Amino acid sequence: MAGAKLEVESGAQLLARLSDKPKLKTIDTFLFEDGPQPKDVIEFYGEEGSGKTEMLLHLVAKCILPSSWCGMTLNGQAVGVLFVDTDYHFSVIRLASILEHCVNSAVSLQHRLPKNDRCFKDLNEGRTLDSPPKEDEIDTFIKACLKRLFVVKCNSSHQLIVTLHSLESLLDSKPDICVLMIDSLSAFYWIDRSNGGDNVTTQEANQRRTVDVLSRLVMTYNLVLFATKPAIIQRRANDEGSSSTTSTESPSHFACKNKEKDSPEHYEYLCKSWQKFVTQRWTFSRSHKPFVTTMPSNAILNRYKVTIADLKTSTKLTRQFCITDGGIEYIM
Repeated sequence: MAGAKLEVESGAQLLARLSDKPKLKTIDTFLFEDGPQPKDVIEFYGEEGSGKTEMLLHLVAKCILPSSWCGMTLNGQAVGVLFVDTDYHFSVIRLASILEHCVNSAVSLQHRLPKNDRCFKDLNEGRTLDSPPKEDEIDTFIKACLKRLFVVKCNSSHQLIVTLHSLESLLDSKPDICVLMIDSLSAFYWIDRSNGGDNVTTQEANQRRTVDVLSRLVMTYNLVLFATKPAIIQRRANDEGSSSTTSTESPSHFACKNKEKDSPEHYEYLCKSWQKFVTQRWTFSRSHKPFVTTMPSNAILNRYKVTIADLKTSTKLTRQFCITDGGIEYIM
């Protein structure tokens, strides 16, 4: 047909698009019943300091760790992760600490077993050993896991859009990449609003372009997308029954109260194309009630809560957790 657009893709693109991605069914059974599915778009919403980035790092560790190593069960997925850092909160040192804690926990678990049931395996020959891996072997293993992680940093909406376009070549060459993470999606919201003047369409132009590229990447390469969205709009404490917010901007534009009954504290301020794109919303909050650990000592930690709402089925569940030196620990 005249005027029809001809879409051309390379053999690598076709292979990446049609190849089956590894399943993430056991990434975290406490958070997912059957793991996130390809093309799921999961939004992390909450105030600053509510645990969103820490949860991302927890899931990164679960993704890049293998299912087992040296005879120890690690419950990892051994898949690649693309991490787009726009808030500059990502810390590879923190991630390495979480990975090390996972390995050390597995070693401790083996040591608690009866001696005859312990099963440390030699890395090279597969022989059963009585002693766990050495420290330098653990360091080498963690570095190998980190090779499955690809991190890019962006400092503007335009750079974010260009970067997302450029990721296609990486996804073509690395079909084991199953997860794309953005922390955060709204990092440049206020700059774009200011540059857009009084025209709402202009203000949201970069948002729509970003979502368009993300949609193509997620659908073409069967990715799972996690994106954080800070709660920059809040209801006034003395205005419980109204739609007023803490912002001085017009509430009709960006402080529209989300009408989901299961997430009354959520306020939407991103463009409609993003709202339609999201399949799950995880709402994070920090509790005023501390959590007192019993092991190894009576330490007092902050208590966090995440409410997971599936926007397709209208189901939800709530989980509580605390953040330790070794990462996220769930509160049962």
